Amino acid sequence: MNRLQGKTAVITGAGSGIGRATALLFAKQGAAVVIADLNGEAAKAVAKEIVEAGGRSLALTIDVGEEEQLGDMIQRTVDEYGTIDILFNNAVNTAAGKRKPDVSFLQFDKETFHDVVNVNVLGGVLATRFALPHMLKQGRGSILFTSSTSSLAGDVSQFSYGASKAMVNWYVQTIATCFGADGIRCNAIIPGVIETPAMKAWANGPMHDAFMKLQNGPRLGLPEDIAAMALFLASDEAAYCNGALYKVDGGITAQLPFAQLQRDFLLPERVKNTGNPA
Repeated sequence: MNRLQGKTAVITGAGSGIGRATALLFAKQGAAVVIADLNGEAAKAVAKEIVEAGGRSLALTIDVGEEEQLGDMIQRTVDEYGTIDILFNNAVNTAAGKRKPDVSFLQFDKETFHDVVNVNVLGGVLATRFALPHMLKQGRGSILFTSSTSSLAGDVSQFSYGASKAMVNWYVQTIATCFGADGIRCNAIIPGVIETPAMKAWANGPMHDAFMKLQNGPRLGLPEDIAAMALFLASDEAAYCNGALYKVDGGITAQLPFAQLQRDFLLPERVKNTGNPA
């Protein structure tokens, strides 16, 4: 089924994880896909995979924290394919590995905050600003952002990351409000715990088990789960979906805060008999 036949999509952070899975799916559904990633070799590898499967793809080495590069990304896309129909702002800065880890509010670091916001918020907002004139000219366009469950409530760490994703949510709804009447849709996907290469690099066995205790499903998420939602929102099937924040989190945010306490102390036999931590 060619749900994106004839469309052109730009995906940032498409060299691995959610971005890669989405790029492969979009190409399979007929789209020409621009693979934008800070890791140029990873971007080339994904584009090569698409082309070898019979699709159309262009790899670009892009730092979404650099405004000039974002403008070039959109212009290269239009020069190559004549249009831009879908922009998926997926690139992310989690502040992992920074000089000052974002794990203590008493050590809040404004440089980390600005670095994270520059990529997670401004990167997507500016890319959207560059793409909008082309979308407005053609009277259609689907803009997507990757948000996070960290944007939905308080946390004990990731003070810059969570705040940046809350800002993303605001811009998603604002862009939809400003340009929805012109045929431009803007939505966000809120992933849960997704087993990306980056996640697997830091989540050991005990952490995986701890995540599973919080899940309301039999497994953690996969990049393909997010890609499937992105495909729907990018397609004409989602023509009436605008300004929404779509959770794809396996139900992890569906429960009351004390639900796990009830499982542990009031329902131990059910957990033991079914083998289902949910």
